[in-house]
Amino acid sequence: MPLSADPLSTDVLVIGGGPAGSAVAARLAHAGHDVTLVEKRAEGRHKSCGDLLSPRAVAELSRLDIDPMSFGGHAIQGVRMVYRRQRADAPWPEHRDMPDHAVVIRRDTLDEQLRRRARDAGATVLMGHEATAPISDRGFVRGAMMTLVDGTVRNVTARFIVVADGASSRFGRVLGTSRQRRWPYAIAARTYFSSPRHRDAWVETSLGLSDPHGNPVAGYGWVTPMGDGNVNVGVGVLSSYRDIKGLNTLKLLTAFSEHVAADWGLDPTQSLKPPTRLRLPIGGSVGPKMGPTFLVVGDAAGAANPFSGDGIDAALMGGRLAADVLDEALTTGNSTTLQRYPVVVAEEVEAYRKVGRLSARFLGRPAILKPALRLATRSDATMGAVLRIATNALRDDNTAGGAERAYRLASLAAKFAPSW
Repeated sequence: MPLSADPLSTDVLVIGGGPAGSAVAARLAHAGHDVTLVEKRAEGRHKSCGDLLSPRAVAELSRLDIDPMSFGGHAIQGVRMVYRRQRADAPWPEHRDMPDHAVVIRRDTLDEQLRRRARDAGATVLMGHEATAPISDRGFVRGAMMTLVDGTVRNVTARFIVVADGASSRFGRVLGTSRQRRWPYAIAARTYFSSPRHRDAWVETSLGLSDPHGNPVAGYGWVTPMGDGNVNVGVGVLSSYRDIKGLNTLKLLTAFSEHVAADWGLDPTQSLKPPTRLRLPIGGSVGPKMGPTFLVVGDAAGAANPFSGDGIDAALMGGRLAADVLDEALTTGNSTTLQRYPVVVAEEVEAYRKVGRLSARFLGRPAILKPALRLATRSDATMGAVLRIATNALRDDNTAGGAERAYRLASLAAKFAPSW
């Protein structure tokens, strides 16, 4: 084994350089704390996502003084929902806390900008450092052993740890995190194609995907115009689909690409990158979210939206809440403050997540999915309501409409349902 590199010591060690980890690092460094962010890859990478920043994600980024339009983002007005022969354009819902547009930006570009924000705030950012084992002191996690890309080992000790190493979260598993097996998860696959419609201002979402036997699948396909000559084409499926173990999402992606090829002017045989596939825990399905000296955020905590599978806005929100809790713990010297983190997360989104998990379970049944799709797509108004629920852009009581009434009924049902 190569000789160890010089050890490091820091107030907070953040493991994972994606949106959640970078948001925590940037906020804590800005508050004057000593923060070290480690990312196992020496360079950024693409992920199996749609590259879409929802209005909620754009709002979270603005809190970090980041404007994705300033580094090549492409503005999106709303979602074009497609079901069989029906099409409807649903603009992003009006909401006092969010902008009226989304932004498309490649994920590797977003991650690098967030890490740059953390560096500019004063955080130490170390690329090519993989956290392989915790360092413990009297039973408490006090850092991590790092393996560098050249095989060198380095120890980083810290008062607190933030676990933000993604959906597979090897470090989280070592600390005892696990997914609730009864709760649904999502599987996504995506690739890129050249398209003359790359500057369209609408993301196209196709509901009612079918398996090879023609049965409806609990999921959707998307085409996201990138504004750079290309489109992101992908599919996402919920594990509540009854034949999920026999479903090949890469084949489903191929079939969907062929289906949209004519409309988008793309050649389904000429993808620009090999398709990538990701299994994603959703709806807060991973726990525990904290220990005496650590917090778990983003995809490592299964934080993705249970309706849409969108994980970026949840990661940024979780990073913000985690940073607030850690700032208080560091400022007061009281580590028990970390116990507030699961509470503040639950106050923010747990009711919404439970409705989403319950909905995902029922939509996996064809007898429920088919009429639900017909109901959801019967008019522009109902499609707009679906979008408000799916993106958690529900209005307050003064401007509530059909989406809010439907959500309240579902929320009431969820209260009496098991903890799905």
